[in-house]
Amino acid sequence: MKKTTKILGISGTPIKDGNCDKAVQAALEAASMIEGIETEFITLADKKIAACKHCQYCIENMVPCKIEDDSTWIINKMAEADGMIWGAPVWTHTIAPQLINLTSRARYYVFFTGDFRNIVFGTTTVCWFGVGEEFALMTMEAIGGNWLMIPVGRGWAKISEAAYGKRPAYMEHGVLDDSAGMLRIRIVGTRVAEIAKKIKYANEAKIALPPEEERSITGGKFPLWHLRRKITQKSA
Repeated sequence: MKKTTKILGISGTPIKDGNCDKAVQAALEAASMIEGIETEFITLADKKIAACKHCQYCIENMVPCKIEDDSTWIINKMAEADGMIWGAPVWTHTIAPQLINLTSRARYYVFFTGDFRNIVFGTTTVCWFGVGEEFALMTMEAIGGNWLMIPVGRGWAKISEAAYGKRPAYMEHGVLDDSAGMLRIRIVGTRVAEIAKKIKYANEAKIALPPEEERSITGGKFPLWHLRRKITQKSA
């Protein structure tokens, strides 16, 4: 039985079935065209996810966040993925808070387990006016960088005629009508799938640092690195 490479798409939007959801789903669809790729989609639009309160409970006790909401099971799925595709709409030259809230709750994993280290990811964004995409993409890439994830692709698309210098109006099919943008977004999907698959094979061939030598973004070692090995073995 062939092992599959798991690609998880997360749409950080407050609007269910909206343009951001469609963009991430399109990227996942492109990824699924590659043999051996298994995809899953999660929208944050209908999820209850509180922002980190910086109470330091997770750090002082070396345990996951004590707040119980949808972030718990979503972050577990993220840790098990070989690759991820993140999407978020442009809001005031950055991204909507849904994805920021979710990622703020993963400090335990980032500092103690290294679960996200070397996970391949791509970023996508959608915008109304045609400005702010760069900042939105950079925000997501900065978060992934702190997690020691590997960014391999970025895609952006417009959802209104205003982005083309015309009278502000919603395009008939929203983001799907931006053919150039959708092409960029689909390329993100195939790129994530390609590199994630290669890294997975490299890991299986033990082409990597000894886990006890891996370090976090702060330079510290992962005291609970062995937990990642349990997740990998369980999902293999």
